Amino acid sequence: MFNLVKYRYAFLILSLVVIVPGFISLIFFHLNVGIDFLGGANIELRPQQALTAVQLTNVLKPLNLGDLQVVPGSSTSLTPNKTIWIRLDTQVDNTVSTAIAKDIQGKYAGTSVLPRDIPTAPGSKTFYTLVVVTGFQTAPAVSDIQTLLNKLPNTTTAASKTATTPVKVQEVKSGSVPDLLTIQTTTTLQTSDIATIQARVSQAGGPYLYLVSNSTVGPAVAQQTTLYAISAVIAASLFILLYIWFSFRKLPRAYRYGACAILAMLHDVLVVVGIFSILGKFFGIQIDALFITALLTIVGFSVHDTIVVFDRIRENLLRRTSESFEQVVNASLVQTMARSLNTSLTVLFTLLALALFTGAGSVHNFTLALLIGIFSGTYSSIFNASMLLVMWDKGEIGFQFLGGGNDRDTSRKVIRDRELARARG
Repeated sequence: MFNLVKYRYAFLILSLVVIVPGFISLIFFHLNVGIDFLGGANIELRPQQALTAVQLTNVLKPLNLGDLQVVPGSSTSLTPNKTIWIRLDTQVDNTVSTAIAKDIQGKYAGTSVLPRDIPTAPGSKTFYTLVVVTGFQTAPAVSDIQTLLNKLPNTTTAASKTATTPVKVQEVKSGSVPDLLTIQTTTTLQTSDIATIQARVSQAGGPYLYLVSNSTVGPAVAQQTTLYAISAVIAASLFILLYIWFSFRKLPRAYRYGACAILAMLHDVLVVVGIFSILGKFFGIQIDALFITALLTIVGFSVHDTIVVFDRIRENLLRRTSESFEQVVNASLVQTMARSLNTSLTVLFTLLALALFTGAGSVHNFTLALLIGIFSGTYSSIFNASMLLVMWDKGEIGFQFLGGGNDRDTSRKVIRDRELARARG
């Protein structure tokens, strides 16, 4: 039988090699946290034609948005030419907006008509109205929309409620790309700021934009999210310790199993957090609330895998009473390794496919965190948690100060006899 326990120090050194760079990064660079933890805005925009993240970032630089990131993406569910942008030559009132909606929805049932006033230039007090129409069942012809809106009622002027101005359609364009651009910033943005962004893009010769979603997180909510995230990890660790301690209560020093499972779990958390600290520093990857969900999932998976190994150790301690604790642990690892690897590999292959074929964004970061964490959890369950039990039993690397090395000669025959007595009783 291959002696895995013999190489326990090599396994722990390998873990340190992985953890230390990330830990150093955490100390000096911290985590690149997103708006869920700092507060700010997350805006998803759909351009009428191609607009790169770099182009949009350059356009937004004069706004001095905090921790600005523009994440490109796309949606295969979007049919580009089923979204229409209609630019009017002036700012219109509700009467004109209602007339436009009535004309379009009368011919194209189920469409959504959204007018928005856009400054003619950044900081300008004059506006034009941009109407975005979505929800077409079939892609309409631009000429049909122009003909449909050929005769629009006059609009009242901004200066006077009695004077009116003729309204004409200046331009109609259909979407040409299924792209999505997500603006992430720690600066809180209002609806008027979205119009300013559109004005800046238009002035730079860019396409029209359609606001898909706009979510804002205030500083108080962000602080609460941080507190809840820390509390969730601490609470999970405490309940895991108590559960394992109770489950292994029939064995001597049952608390050691819970403590070693927690140490292996913390190893996995540190690996993921450290790697994301490095990714945040050098690649700008931000973490959000989904990252905490990933961490808690990793905690559960790691502990589950560790309990499988520990449970086999418990069974073998009652059966193999003539062997040392080190021999029992090694035999248990060999017996459970195939199951642990098979279970983990099926999950890892699925996560790898998701990580490779999902675009940048929260879902990709979530998948990447799970991929790293479950790989680390599989390693720590086999090569860390059980090795720490042996080291504690032998009183190595400081475990002698926690009672290790004093009970290595405890007879497992006593344990077996006690279990038999309970079974018969």
